[in-house]
Amino acid sequence: MKTSNVTALAALTAFGIASTASANILQNGGFEAGAGADAADWAEIIGGPSGSTERSTTMPNSGNASAYMWFDHIANPAAGGAYFIEQNQGANVVLDTESYDLSFFAKVDSTDFTGTDMFVQILWLDQDGSDGGGVKGEMLTSLVGLGINTSYQQFTMNGLDVAAGADSFILRFQVSAGAVDNVANGMYVDDASLALVPTPASAAVLGLGGLVAMRRRR
Repeated sequence: MKTSNVTALAALTAFGIASTASANILQNGGFEAGAGADAADWAEIIGGPSGSTERSTTMPNSGNASAYMWFDHIANPAAGGAYFIEQNQGANVVLDTESYDLSFFAKVDSTDFTGTDMFVQILWLDQDGSDGGGVKGEMLTSLVGLGINTSYQQFTMNGLDVAAGADSFILRFQVSAGAVDNVANGMYVDDASLALVPTPASAAVLGLGGLVAMRRRR
């Protein structure tokens, strides 16, 4: 009888977790899909003369690929620039009553950040024009400030509220290089996830499942 009750508890708990778990809404968050240096569902943007943005198979955190943004002002002294990869899924993919958890793994080639910064950014957009269009809010975070280093580590930003009037987003990972010579660096990003935070009602369902299981066990 005890075994049966424990099994029931495990089954109900698993059901509760499954019912409230949120799926990653990003497309190709592991950068596995793509052709050569181009990652499917991502735009690679090169905003300077001495660097690049690409899908790389050199140093993934998992799987076979990652995103890689880099610049080289040692071999090619130049003015500053920004190198980034971004995803924009179009209109009506989020609601402004929702919150999301952002998670990804990242590392750099060097911890010499002279004239350099690494960023993650979300722009909340009104792409269907129902609230006047344009950018409705922004989250911009320096990964240098969060302690990014030469080993992969997970960065997690919980409870990011969709800005009022927004129905979509741009998620961007960026390397910004200043106009400094004799500096080179790059950033790898992998296993990115943007997942809906469960609503209080969903959390209540999870709690109810656990309560029912405990009562059956008694």
